[in-house]
Amino acid sequence: DWSDSIAEQVADEMHWKEMRAVILVVSDAKKETSSTVGMETSVATSELLAHRAKEIVPKRMKIIEDAIQAKDFEAFGKVTMMDSNQFHATCLDTYPPIFYINDVSRSVIQMVTRYNEWA
Repeated sequence: DWSDSIAEQVADEMHWKEMRAVILVVSDAKKETSSTVGMETSVATSELLAHRAKEIVPKRMKIIEDAIQAKDFEAFGKVTMMDSNQFHATCLDTYPPIFYINDVSRSVIQMVTRYNEWA
């Protein structure tokens, strides 16, 4: 029922004033698989999702929280990108596989990775 899916603020909005969130929509086309159906299918078929929830997400949440507290953009950016990549790996591990990214998305991932390495 998703009641365990909650967000908790780890720092107030003034903590890291330089931090900005950018949302890039590369297509306004309707997704072939809705997020709700995709999650339900992944929960039912992806062993990677179960492993990720148990083993990886808790460790990454700690790294992200520490990075926010320390204003460590290198750690924040790296783990954020790794987590996004693994989300899409989970989509591919789902049966039938789910495809949320396209060629433009992959180009953006490459660009953001290079930018984060430079920043």
